[in-house]
Amino acid sequence: MTGLVLDLPVGGSVGVPWAPDGPAFDNHIISFRAGDGFGLALGDRALANMKLAASSDVVEVAPGVTVQPVAPDRLAGFLAREWSAHDHVGVNLSHTDIGEDEWHRLVAAVAAELPAWRLEIGSANDIVMIVKEQGQRVSVVELVLDRRAGRSSFHVCARMAADRAAVEAAFPAPFGAYKPGDEPFFRSVPLPIAPGLPSYFDFAFSDAQMAPWPGIVAAMGKRIA
Repeated sequence: MTGLVLDLPVGGSVGVPWAPDGPAFDNHIISFRAGDGFGLALGDRALANMKLAASSDVVEVAPGVTVQPVAPDRLAGFLAREWSAHDHVGVNLSHTDIGEDEWHRLVAAVAAELPAWRLEIGSANDIVMIVKEQGQRVSVVELVLDRRAGRSSFHVCARMAADRAAVEAAFPAPFGAYKPGDEPFFRSVPLPIAPGLPSYFDFAFSDAQMAPWPGIVAAMGKRIA
């Protein structure tokens, strides 16, 4: 496999639209590989291995912000009705799984192969965006060194046909929540993958004022040589 590879502890297809063989997946930077562990690789080169959490009834989407899984058929029905487009995949690497030196080596390896920008937004975390333009198609992966979270996690951001009010109505607390600062853009909802793997959707509202990623990294990022 080439590009970034995210290893997930699942057996076979997860059966949702963002899966690599699904009709809505159009990210040409990262692919998923089913297995027993949770890790990130660049082609055949392992970059990070993350510890799986103990099974839990809640998913932490940000420090102190948790959500409970919704019934799978309810989530699948919402996706079938409201899915508009895939936006990006995000991988948050907890400081408990990767040290600063290892993180900088990971970023250097990725930036040597893929176009990467470090966002300069005053965050306590280190945020690196990989943005690859292919004609009108833009593929995006977000890599974060999370200096506060106790667990690594990943998320899939998807653009919805539904507006903010409809997303909130479909996933009220405790099944949906906002990460601090994301209130104008995304609502986080657990993604049912496997016990012990913190994972979630970020549902981008149809009425969110989201700029295209190439413009965001040009205005708020610095290209990593």
